[in-house]
Amino acid sequence: MSQPTTQPAEQQPDIAMRPTGIRWKVLAWLCSLAAITYIGRIGAIQVREDIETSLHLTPAITAWAFFSAFNLAYALFEIPSGRLGDKLGPRKVLTRIVLCWMAFTALTGAAWNRWSLASFRFLFGAGEAGAFPNIARASREWFPFSERGLAQGLIWLFARWGGAFAPLLMMVLALPFGWRGAFVLMSLLGILWVWAFYKEFRDTPREHPKVNDAERALIAGTVKDTSKPAPLSWSNMLLSPTLWALSLMYFCSNAGWSFFGSWITPYLKKDLHLSGIQLVLASGGPLFFGGISCLWGGFLTDRQVRLWGRRWGRTLLGVISYGIGGALLLVAVQATARHVLLAYTALCLSSFVKDFGLASSWATTIDVGHRFSGTVAGVMNSLGNLGQVVSPPAVAWLAIWAGTPGHPRWDLTLYFYAAMFFIASIAWLFVNPRKIIVYSPADQQRLRAEGLLGA
Repeated sequence: MSQPTTQPAEQQPDIAMRPTGIRWKVLAWLCSLAAITYIGRIGAIQVREDIETSLHLTPAITAWAFFSAFNLAYALFEIPSGRLGDKLGPRKVLTRIVLCWMAFTALTGAAWNRWSLASFRFLFGAGEAGAFPNIARASREWFPFSERGLAQGLIWLFARWGGAFAPLLMMVLALPFGWRGAFVLMSLLGILWVWAFYKEFRDTPREHPKVNDAERALIAGTVKDTSKPAPLSWSNMLLSPTLWALSLMYFCSNAGWSFFGSWITPYLKKDLHLSGIQLVLASGGPLFFGGISCLWGGFLTDRQVRLWGRRWGRTLLGVISYGIGGALLLVAVQATARHVLLAYTALCLSSFVKDFGLASSWATTIDVGHRFSGTVAGVMNSLGNLGQVVSPPAVAWLAIWAGTPGHPRWDLTLYFYAAMFFIASIAWLFVNPRKIIVYSPADQQRLRAEGLLGA
């Protein structure tokens, strides 16, 4: 009778005990989704003037019909979509988001007047809402605490780079097919993605057949669940000073950053006198450099947490980066009239330095939100996106008021954006990532006693 050939456990190759790397494949899905959302969001700035000419719009009308309509719906539906991800899991919600992204990107190209444009953009914002809260929720399930900042940094790197290359992509599509055809063709990006994502992606490592026990143990070292999960305490969450400080920071962050996603093209064209391919590439430059710092910022915040703990490991980077980012915008204002290269360099550096704090923002929502991180991220991003609702029309009015008839002063609007970054820097001082805010005091005490209130 033949003996089994299985080796004793101590002689087995140790490769089977090494964690599989499925979480990094999951991260690739999340990064590609982040890029897709920003391609649709930023690409339109390249064809803004074509849209205005075709639909007989002014910059002030474009501000609310195109930019604010999207961001208002995005803000309104962010919390429900984030909460839905906590209940159903990110897989279903993110699939629905990309389907809506495809549909309303195409419909944007079918707009025939200001009201249809505003309606399609509002529906677009409602459909895309919840993308990043659900990405954050998936990150919590798939990454240990020590890798959260890095994961968020990579996600925002791809988001920013998606926005950086979007003007060039839109120009390539619009040249032969016009702005309407460009939106329709852009929507096709999501077809293969959404099919493959739903087939391959799973909400948790426990559900994925290719994840081995070693990787599950690595992730579950900080993500523990209980057989008696505590409910979300809305009162405890909404009364948390950390939540409101985080939301104020993100409101001002978005209000300041909205320049790079809305009015940077007219500023570069009218005030820095750029045109053609130079204008297209320059429009995406600040986002390209911002993407690099998103990755570095994610790495730095994880390292800082190990050295200094969560309190300053998450927040100090935000305090410094937003403060310097605002100061660099003031440099750009002063340099606009006489030093074009210096003004543009200051813009790129402002985006670069400011985005060092972006990964910390989203890692903090995971820290304080625990297993309701999708809801907390939804609240932060909902209130944050109100900054992008208010900012474009306010800045359009400011540019017209500061200029002469037919010649808005886009350079002076940088004072507004700088002020937003300065307020965001101060708000970071009142954020405390050490406090989990989603459970009642009694539930927190019980979970802590059971060892389930770690990361």
